[in-house]
Amino acid sequence: MPEDFSAFYEAVTRIAGGEENIASLGACMTRLRFTLKKQDGLDLQSFKQVPGVLGYVQAQGQHQLVVGASKAGKILQYFQSRHAFAPLGEENKREMSAGEVKAAVRQKYASRIGRVCARIGNIFVPLIPAYIGCGLLLGIGNILAETVLKESPNAVGLMQVLGNGIFFYLNAIVGYNAAREFGGTPSLGAALAGVLNIPSLAGITLFGMQLIPGKGGVIAVLVVCWAASYVEKFFRSRIKGSMELFITPTLTILLVGVVSLALIQPAAGWFSDKLALWTQQALKNGGWFTGALLGGGFLPLVMLGVHQSLVPLHQQLVDTLGNNPLFPVLCMAGAGQVGAGLAVLLKTRNERLKTVAKNALPVGLLGIGEPLIYGVTLPLFKPFLAACIGAAAGGAVTAALHVTAAIPFGVSGVVMFLALSNLHSVVFYGVGFITAVACGFCAAWKLGFEDPQE
Repeated sequence: MPEDFSAFYEAVTRIAGGEENIASLGACMTRLRFTLKKQDGLDLQSFKQVPGVLGYVQAQGQHQLVVGASKAGKILQYFQSRHAFAPLGEENKREMSAGEVKAAVRQKYASRIGRVCARIGNIFVPLIPAYIGCGLLLGIGNILAETVLKESPNAVGLMQVLGNGIFFYLNAIVGYNAAREFGGTPSLGAALAGVLNIPSLAGITLFGMQLIPGKGGVIAVLVVCWAASYVEKFFRSRIKGSMELFITPTLTILLVGVVSLALIQPAAGWFSDKLALWTQQALKNGGWFTGALLGGGFLPLVMLGVHQSLVPLHQQLVDTLGNNPLFPVLCMAGAGQVGAGLAVLLKTRNERLKTVAKNALPVGLLGIGEPLIYGVTLPLFKPFLAACIGAAAGGAVTAALHVTAAIPFGVSGVVMFLALSNLHSVVFYGVGFITAVACGFCAAWKLGFEDPQE
């Protein structure tokens, strides 16, 4: 039987000022996201008290209700079945007063860094299911290749093919999503990504320079699609009539394509190679200290919802090095959260907090940390600090022992065991994970917290 979200719907729309006051609505894996037309006089903090809401955040002009893994999409479908809400990012273009325009502009440009991170997240978040599925197959294949499938190269090859499915056409998919996010035509973004990656580039020289297919990876694709969106808008605003349909896409691909091959791709290729090299050297030379900084500092990025803006770096590491030494270090943030959350569960006498912790810990073990952050550790603050301490300890261990992942991004927590590069990484990821959980637990128990009243 489908879940009944009617009480949830009524509570959320009431606090939001009614259905008509919700300008746009969307969801990610763990959060229901929406924007409001007017919010003056509304008690928005009451969202935290709605049964089923594990946390409430305002970020990038959005109101975000943390509801848990796989639940956000179901709630979004229910909301849309009750009322025709505009999709997120397509708010009703009604006439606004001068004061509303001023407030909207201030809100829109309040944090440019936040807006950039949100856009990168919008490009890569839709790819997460494919990253998870292919990543698990790739990691399992790597482990089996060193154990039971040592004498079965055909089976290993098949696992590699299945695991690399998303990565073969990744740049085209990123180009499609990026062009749409930047306000251009998605198919033009996919076409320009294809230009950067087509194998026949290897036989062409441009201005005396040998072209290299795929140079710059997803970073080059993002920059090219951003530039193409401006060029396309320029032509569309100046060319009138039916000829615009033919001239705009042709000139956009021609001009942006040539400039991309001559300037953008070489520059992005140099930058992305250096970025991967600097990251590798920082982890190798900094060892446990760098791992502790990265692991301990990752939870605040998750808290702000900007952690997915690091996906281009993760992808570039895999493209350049063949594995990802950074992602296992960052995964220790989730392990530290589990340790701190377990300490809260055992120490609190608040029944509601116990219930939230019991529900959040299993998904936290699977690598989805938002329910623990917003429902347990962050509201109590000291356990959140304890989780960062645990993450730093686990990050130090995984960096010092050179743990690497077979995938750029996707799964984490205990599921990450199936997506690591080799048996060495499996063993020592386990050591780092246990360290992070234990240190997060001990730190939370020692620091304590103010137990909330029922």
